Parts: sequence; structure tokens; C-alpha cells
Amino acid sequence: MQVPAGAIRSAVRQSTSAFSRWASCQHHQQHRLHARATASVTPANKAFMPIQSTRWYSSHAHKADEAIKNARNIGIIAHIDAGKTTTTERMLHYAGFTRRIGDVDSGDTIMDYMKQERERGITITSAAITFGWKDHRINLIDTPGHVDFTIEVERSIRVLDGAVTILDAVAGVEAQTETVWQQAARHGIPRIAFVNKMDRAGAGFGRTVREMRTRLGCRPVVVQIPLMESLQGSNDTQFNGVVDVLTMEVLRWDSNSKGANMIRSPLDSNYADQEVYQEAVKARIALVEQLSALDENIIELFLTLEDHMAIEAKDLQAAIRRLTLSSTIVPVLCGASFRNIGVQPLMDSVVDYLPSPEERPAALGRMSDGKAVEIGNGGPKERLCALAFKVVHDARRGPMVFVRVYAGQLNERAQLWNSSTHTKERANKLLQMYAMDVEEIPHITKGNIGVVLGLKDTRTGDTLLDGHDPRKGLALSGIKVPSPVFFASIEPMSSSDEKPVEEAIKALIREDPSLGMRVDEETGQTLLGGMGELHLEVAKERLVSDFKVKAEMGRMRISFKETMRGAGVVSEVPAWEYDREILGKRGRARVGVTVERLERFDDQEDERVPESDSSSSKAEVDKKGKKGQADAAIHMGPEEYDGNEIIVSLSEQSPSTDEAGTLAAAEKAAATGTVIPSGSTDLPIPVLRTSIKNGILSALSRGPLLGYAQTHLKVSLTDLHLYGGESTPAAISSCVAAAVTEAIRLGGNPSTGDTDSNSVLLEPIMDVRVEVAEKDVGTVIGDISGTRRGRVLSLGQDDDSAAQQEEDETEFQLYAPPDSTYTGPGSASSSSSSSADAVGTMSDRRSIRAQVPLSSMLGYDAALRALTGGTGKFAMEVIGYGEMDFDRQRDLIKEMRGG
Repeated sequence: MQVPAGAIRSAVRQSTSAFSRWASCQHHQQHRLHARATASVTPANKAFMPIQSTRWYSSHAHKADEAIKNARNIGIIAHIDAGKTTTTERMLHYAGFTRRIGDVDSGDTIMDYMKQERERGITITSAAITFGWKDHRINLIDTPGHVDFTIEVERSIRVLDGAVTILDAVAGVEAQTETVWQQAARHGIPRIAFVNKMDRAGAGFGRTVREMRTRLGCRPVVVQIPLMESLQGSNDTQFNGVVDVLTMEVLRWDSNSKGANMIRSPLDSNYADQEVYQEAVKARIALVEQLSALDENIIELFLTLEDHMAIEAKDLQAAIRRLTLSSTIVPVLCGASFRNIGVQPLMDSVVDYLPSPEERPAALGRMSDGKAVEIGNGGPKERLCALAFKVVHDARRGPMVFVRVYAGQLNERAQLWNSSTHTKERANKLLQMYAMDVEEIPHITKGNIGVVLGLKDTRTGDTLLDGHDPRKGLALSGIKVPSPVFFASIEPMSSSDEKPVEEAIKALIREDPSLGMRVDEETGQTLLGGMGELHLEVAKERLVSDFKVKAEMGRMRISFKETMRGAGVVSEVPAWEYDREILGKRGRARVGVTVERLERFDDQEDERVPESDSSSSKAEVDKKGKKGQADAAIHMGPEEYDGNEIIVSLSEQSPSTDEAGTLAAAEKAAATGTVIPSGSTDLPIPVLRTSIKNGILSALSRGPLLGYAQTHLKVSLTDLHLYGGESTPAAISSCVAAAVTEAIRLGGNPSTGDTDSNSVLLEPIMDVRVEVAEKDVGTVIGDISGTRRGRVLSLGQDDDSAAQQEEDETEFQLYAPPDSTYTGPGSASSSSSSSADAVGTMSDRRSIRAQVPLSSMLGYDAALRALTGGTGKFAMEVIGYGEMDFDRQRDLIKEMRGG
């Protein structure tokens, strides 16, 4: 049957018309629902009405890209179980992203979406989400609080502009709170503090503020105080809201709306509870005094008005913002997220006090010649520069690379250049993340965070540039990756499972760089390294559940390291000849190296710093001709890898072929440290450098005692002789590796080849923070310094914090409301004694800081509970490696070798 020519067009026109009428009806229906909802909202809570859209990009697609000044890249950081995820779930609900509030205990939260997270009720991996609040775009990352997953906090803070630190009002400043605070301080991240769980017995807002001053060393500025009211017919009190010190208002939340509706009421001299009013006045006066000491605008206003209460809230807010952006102060708020109290003002503070991307200092990158370059100040025409800070494996989508764009714009299908690995990449798709859900977007603009699909070689800490950018060597500073301190064997169930297990482990390490893998050459076992027992346990579960491989994990062991015995020892191999035939092809080279034992024992975290020049392949360099070769031949200064220093300085001068030139090259190398290659070669300088470096790293990856990685060594190249086409990159690397291995074996003592006496084992040293009651201090210190071979550094406040506090005392007077202020009449009665006792117990707690070998801390959790009757808590992190005594080393070697 033949269809009339105009029939199809007519049918399409009718369908389009019908769809338009349906869409119009839907639009008007949504408009009526929105108007009805708006009409029911009072002016007091209108600002906190949830928005209707749950997807930021799609709901703003009809607009131009939001101004960068309205963007906030923030993170939630805290000690474990302080309420990070609970607070984040409320933020999402009040912003209109979710219709119901997720509960951690029920395992139905948006942010903790992994199976392992929901089973354990803790955050394991950082989750990113984007939502809108008061015409601002908020890119939020919820981070873990467990010390085993500190890499998640480190790489998240690296790309954030601000942070919300959540503190438990009962526990106060805890050990991991100090750790994440220091991580944020190291990156200069402005912070605001939220004292959570104010509804619990023993909550102490004032005590927590004082601990922030003494233990965190910051200047806490109280902008809210808790509202505690007496229960009817009882002497007990209940936390019912907060007092806004800036606006002098009382804020309460409607429990029937699950905290969505907030009620503001003025706080003045006519307020029923005069104790609340009087304390609010004290807080307002203290706030003005603190700001006056630090901000010139406020002191001018105060001198003009001569009244603390007359200064307007907007002026105080502007001053708080200025001082917060400079990290001079930390605004402190309070609430109870589980009871839906105080979350909306916290979201307002994120908008009001934390910086936009353009208010942060420009990111610094380095060119291939070591020159520092500011990124992001070149205006709209500046080329793309982004940092990959996280990689997630997805079974369906493949590797999902999280990036922060610092300059330019990252477009879909764009060709990229990875300046860290010197490889080309292509952004096949761009995604906006909503925890485990995604939305496809056409581009990621400057200052924002998104996900790129299709990147094959990009890892955590890599720099991504425009594929046509001539600055091929430009790289942003990397992300610090801690070395694994525990390891366990991973055994495939059968020989057919070996390859899938190996590939799964590599994908897992790409996702979590704090994991590590090596193969024991003696046993052939695959060893997986991690930061702790929980870390390795989660990794094993993910291998089985996410990657679907069949494997078993062996007993967990400590990951030691090796180095040469004796600080300052220098071992030299002036000439090491390599001459071997492999598969019918001869490889030949000669090198000289020196290996020196470094004396320092500081934090040896591995930071993937950008290389000092391009290590492009030979093919790419050959295309540039002689000019490209000369440009690539530049000096390589010391590079640090896992606590080792590598110095390879090759001259641009062509290799010397005669004996006189060889002697001159040796003399120059001795005088300046710059090596002029002798002999002949067609290899360009970058390829030589890369081959030499790979050989050094290969030698350092396995020590002579038990095969552990080596550290605290400085390796320098002193001579290089090449034999034309026989000196291949593989031959050079093998020659260098053998020479370095021999130098380490000699250990500066050529008269003996006894490896056990020339090398020493290093064990991880932990920075341990223990919180105990005053009565248990002596018992715990005795256990640490005696049984566990530890060294106690301080009790309570350390000297540096005390000195800093004394210096600031003249310009900053701390205000912290007394925790008994709002207990109501009759608080001293027996009915409220439990709460008072709880507060007293917390205030009598002491913090012990010590350095203890990790091997002595195994099982310490149970031991501490026994010593303190279950009241003690501790946290620890690796700070470096310490030398093991000879007797313990001998016993360990005997145990590991089975002798």
C-alpha cells in the first residue's frame, strides 16, 4: 500500500501538537504545585524551601554557565562517627536533591553507596555530589574518617577550596580530627566548624571550642550558641535550637517537617528566658571584640557607633568572610544533624564564608625546565589545565577519572595530553556525579569538578592539558601517597584465575594508590600492601564482589623497608660493565654510581611530583630533529621516590669518542656532578635519562635482606659509557640496576660481602594519639614507654600550640560559653547528675602523644580497653621509618627465611 506524500508529515505534525499540549499541561501542573507549596511557606522559612530539581546541570541547562563566583568546592572532614554522612544527607534533602533522608544505620544513604560502606556503617571512599543552594552551585565531597583511608581525605582536600570540619560535642577534638585538620592546613584550606550531636548527654559546646584553640591551634569564633531549655515538669534540659549571634535571633526547627521548616524569632531584652539573652549578649560582644582585633573595618565601625550591638549583621558577616578566606579565624556553628537541627544555617555558612574558586590563590605548575607557572590567571582564552585526583573502576563504564579544572574548559570528545605520563588521551564522555548516579554533560568549566570517561593511562595526581598545548611539560603538583605499612598474600584459587586476579589488583591500585603490589621472588606469591587491616580486608572483598575474581588472602604482615647500615655511609661502584646477549641481540653498557645513606627520618610519603622534563618516546623526539634533542637535554635535579633521592645530570654535550674526551668527561663529572656520556649512541638525552632512572628504581624496589623496598638512599650517576647500537634502553637500565644493587650490597665496605651486616631493616614508626581519663595516664604511659618500646612526646597541649596561643593572647581573646549556662534551674540536682558527670569526665581527659613502632601497636585496641576500663581511645598514622635493632632484625630474618 502506498502512503500519500503528505500523510507522514501530517501525522508527525499532529503528534508534535499533542506532545506540546501534554508538555504544556505538565508545565502548568508543576507551576500550580510549586505555587501552592510556595504559598504555604512563611517568610521565616521561605529561604529554606527545597528546590524542585534534583539534577543541577539539567535544571540549569537553559541558563548560561553559572558564574564561577557562585561555585563552592567543599569537603566534609572529621573523625570517624562524628556525623559527616548524616549531615550530608540532611543537606541533600533540604536542597531538594532527595525526597527522604537517608539513614546510616539503615544502610540507605546516598553518599555511602558501596556495599562495604553500608554493611559497616562507615565511609570508605570519598563520594562527590553537586547540588544547588541559594543560587549557588555546591560541589561537595564526603570523606572517610578512618585512618586507613587517609588517602581519600588527602586527594580530596588537594582539589577543594574549603572544608566543613564536624566535631562531636561529647568527644570534642579527637585524634583523627587533628589529622584531617593538619591535612587541610597543609593545603591552606579555609574551614568552618560544626559542633554536632548537641542533643546528647554530656555535650559540651564551650569545651569543644576551647579544645579547638588548644589542640588545633586555630582561632575559633563563635557565631552560634546552643539553645538549651528545661523540660516541663523536670529539671533536665533539652537542646531545642540555636541562637544566631549575628542577627540576635533564636532558630527553632519544626520536627513535623523533619527540620525542613525553620522558625526565626527575635532575641531581645523582652525574651522570656533572660539567661539565654544575657549569654547571647556576651557572645555578641565577644564576637565584635574578636573581629575588631583582626579586621580594620569592624574597629572603625565600633569606634563610630560605640556599641557592640549596633553593628549590623551584614558588616559582621563580611568581616567573618574576609578573615575566614585568609584562614585567620574559624567560624563555629552548632547543631544536631540526626535531629535535623542546625543544618540549613551550616549550608548558609558554606555560601557566606567559604571561598569560590576565583577567591583561592592561583594553582602553581612547573614547566619542564623547573620554572613555576601560575595556572588560572590567563582569562577566558587560557588553555585547559586539569588535575586528575581520583579514579573509580566501573564494570560498565570502565575507568571513571575525577578531575578538577583549574584553567580553560574541558569539552566532550576533546583530545588531551597527560603531561605526567606523556601520553595522548581522549575524553569520550563527561559526567556530573551524584554519588553513585551520573548525568552526562557537554563540558566541565573552570573551577568545577567532574568525571571523564575514556582515559586509559591517567592515574591519581596526573595533569591533563589541551592536546594542542605546546607546554607539554607543564604539570601541577602531585598528590601525596602514603607507603603501605601492611601486606598480605593474595592467592588465586586456580592457575586460570592468576591473570584475572593480577588485572583486578592493578585496577584496584589505580583506583586506590595507597595500595601496593609486589611479587615475592622466592615464593612467587603476590603480595598486596595497604594502610591497615581494614584497608586490606575491604580490598579483598572488592576483588571478590566488584571484580568477580576468585582469590584468598593470607595472614597480614607488616611491610618493612631496607637501607644501608650507618647514617652517612657512601658506597661507590666506579665502573660496572654489562655485556649480555638476549634472544640473539647483544646489549652492552658501562656505568658508575654512588649510593649514600641519608640521615633524615622524616615523613617519607611518596609524592608523585612532576618530572623535570619530558620523557617522550624516541620516536617522538626523532620527529623534532636535532633541535628537539638539544631542547630535551636539560639538567635533572634530585627527585624523591619513596624517601630516596635520585640524581641524574646529563650534559647536552655529544658523547666523547676519544680517550682524552672520556677523561675530560670524568673530570667534569667529578667537579660538577654533570655526566658527559662517552662512546657513541643515537639515543636522545630524555631516553637516556628515563632508562637510567628506571634502572635505579628497579634496584631500589627490592633490598638484599628480605626483598623489601629500600629507602633513605641517595643514588647518583657518576659515569656513562655507551656502545652505539648495542647500548639499548633495556641494556642501560639493566646495567644501572646491577650497579646500584652491587653498591648497596657492599654498603661502603668493599672488604666484606656480608649483606646482613651491611644492610638494616627499617620498621614503620607511628604517631600515636591516645585519649584517656586522668586516672589512667600513668598506666597508659608505662605501657607505651615500656612494653611497646615507644617514646612519649607530650601530654595534652604541645609546646608549639602553647607558644602560639601565648603570642595570640594579646590580639585574640577566646570566647566559649560555659556548658552549664543552659542546664536550667536546678541543674545541680541529682536528676541531671549523669549529664554533669559526663561533662566532668570529658573535661578531665588527657591526650597522650607518642611515637611507637607499628609492630608494637598490633592488638593495641583491646589492650587499651583493658587498661582503661573501655574508656580509652586512640588513633595513629605513619610518620616515617626507624632502624630496627640488630637482635630483632636477626630474629625476623630467621623467621622469614625459615631458618
